[in-house]
Amino acid sequence: MTKHPLAAALAAILLLGCSHERLGPPAPGMHKRGATAIAYYLDKDASETLELAVREAFQLWTDASDFKFSYGGRTSPRVARDGRNEVVIERKWPNELAIGLPAWCQVYLDKTGAIAEADILLNAQAFSFTSKREAKAGSLYIEEVLAKEIGRSLGIGLGDGTVDRYRPAQVGELFEPGIDPAEMAAYLSLYEAGKAP
Repeated sequence: MTKHPLAAALAAILLLGCSHERLGPPAPGMHKRGATAIAYYLDKDASETLELAVREAFQLWTDASDFKFSYGGRTSPRVARDGRNEVVIERKWPNELAIGLPAWCQVYLDKTGAIAEADILLNAQAFSFTSKREAKAGSLYIEEVLAKEIGRSLGIGLGDGTVDRYRPAQVGELFEPGIDPAEMAAYLSLYEAGKAP
């Protein structure tokens, strides 16, 4: 049986589109963002409530740092070096990541070792998420989880092996998101008292 060249080329393109870099921590060393203006995108399947919480979490870092995050809109989820910083809801958690992680920040480095891009994955297979407006009991606050992961997208605590513990939401609780003081101290240290590159 003779293979059709067009069919073989199409199959190769499809396989290439399904592949991705292996997820995991970056090479050892100090990695910082190379640009201060960062656009981010959200998984197109996210709810409106989740979108608002995500935007507020990024605004926390815009207000507290020299980095300016801007919302680029919804997109088809893709964890890959593709020029987009994305927040992706993973309903099937990648095999190479521990199932006990509520989230993961996958950074991509440029040739100099600077962070060029970062995708934040939310583990919707093993965890449920809520916002400060919903406060769904037993779920993790997306604002709290993202505040930590956005810090990682700037280079804070990358590859340190820490598994973050979050307190689940409780009925009637008034939750106000913020950046952990230790995270802010690490940011100030990494970027020389807050001065971004």
